Amino acid sequence: MGATVRDARVRQGLTQAELARRAGVSREWLVRLERGAPRLELQLVLDTLAAVGLTLTAAASHLEDTQHKARWNDVLSELTGPQAGSVDHQDEEPPSDG
Repeated sequence: MGATVRDARVRQGLTQAELARRAGVSREWLVRLERGAPRLELQLVLDTLAAVGLTLTAAASHLEDTQHKARWNDVLSELTGPQAGSVDHQDEEPPSDG
């Protein structure tokens, strides 16, 4: 992910300091992201991606059972707000009216 951010930053002609200012992070934090630091705050990562016009998409297609899908939906809702992300439930039967 860090290389993708760096590539987008360079393509847009931004310095690390300029992107850090746009994203609301320190230059040092941005350097850590671009170098692939393993532990960074998700919201700051998302803010930085947005500052260079990138988005993050999470796919949970490997989750087969409904309980795991429900847990992922809870996690995604906490991270992005209600209805912003969900795991596909197309294989489930619709609820009955009775």
